[in-house]
Amino acid sequence: MIFSTKLRLPPFPVTITSLSVAAALLGDAMLYVVMPSRPELWYISIFQVGILLSANRLVRLFTNPASAYIVARFGVYQPFQWSLLASLSVLVAYALTSSFTLLLLARLTWGACWSTLRLVSQWIASDQSDETNVGLNLASNASLIRIGSIGGALFGGILSDYIGYKLTFSIFGALTILSWLVWRNASSYRYKPIGEHLKGERHNFLTLLKNVDILLIGMSGLAIGLVISGLMSASLGHFIRSNFGTDFSLLFISFTVTAYTGLMLGFRSFSEVFVGPFGGYISDRYGRLKVLVISVVLSSVGLLLVGVTDDILFTTIMLALIFAAGVLLMMQLLPLVSVVAEQNSRSGVFSVYNTFQDFGSALGPLIGLSLVSARYLSLLYQSSAVLLIILVLLLVFQFRRRLA
Repeated sequence: MIFSTKLRLPPFPVTITSLSVAAALLGDAMLYVVMPSRPELWYISIFQVGILLSANRLVRLFTNPASAYIVARFGVYQPFQWSLLASLSVLVAYALTSSFTLLLLARLTWGACWSTLRLVSQWIASDQSDETNVGLNLASNASLIRIGSIGGALFGGILSDYIGYKLTFSIFGALTILSWLVWRNASSYRYKPIGEHLKGERHNFLTLLKNVDILLIGMSGLAIGLVISGLMSASLGHFIRSNFGTDFSLLFISFTVTAYTGLMLGFRSFSEVFVGPFGGYISDRYGRLKVLVISVVLSSVGLLLVGVTDDILFTTIMLALIFAAGVLLMMQLLPLVSVVAEQNSRSGVFSVYNTFQDFGSALGPLIGLSLVSARYLSLLYQSSAVLLIILVLLLVFQFRRRLA
């Protein structure tokens, strides 16, 4: 394996793989900006938009285990290539069709592509690591991929207004082709026989769940996905409007609830890019469990206090704490996944973790927006803090001897 620890930078295979996934993510991120605000471009209703934007997450409950099997069967090189190329057909559908059925098929296809792209990037980041840099490499992988989300949302929204959404999708498609060409020719995994780097990878998804380590990490990923990625992100605008109205001032600056929500969610995305690698680095240097405990304490303080006052400045500080500490918390789980994966099936263990996290992310909006009234959101946030603390304590108890 290849290491580049002197400069604390991720190895080249990790970087080019992560950036290739980021390129493929551009169109998906743009869709989340343009389609809800301009559904008439595709001649669909807002109800249909909701179905389309959820379909890719729900299908991953099935495609995540399938991607683990595919990687175990064919290696990492060919499935990654196939998924990058298949993602191009998704962009073509976004740009050329207004058929709800075809758009739904495109979203399901993207969900399958994302399962494989994410899994291979995590697999390579883990494969290129040792105990001294696994946290940094896995966190850097996640952060580099997030550049695609930010770039797609920011530039996709702006470009679609000026040159049209069809041409913008075409530009993102060209970038995906470029990333495919670079990865295809530069990846060192092109020349590795499948058996060399995937020995012992074929494990049944359900069989892996019998392992207490894997199940506990999966449940923790579900909880963090539910609270940070799902609940807080989806219910933020609803929570702010319920507590502060549609217009308010922060530090003498006037905000609408929409602008404020966008600002805070943008802060969360930037935290994933910049706080994420820092979280991985301090995990490698100071110990996984120590940083894990500190991260859950900070995020829980924010969750417990965010709804206790009607001061928008205090609320903003607590939200910033939740999102920044939440990113730290997510990044601490990834090295634990890698530790367990080394003893089992790397593709299988990461697939289990991704499936649990995806399910939590899909469940969060349902709970925060459909099942719980706005008046009880503060109580729900506080209950979430207790859940995270309990699960982290269980993780510490489970791994304390191996990672002491």
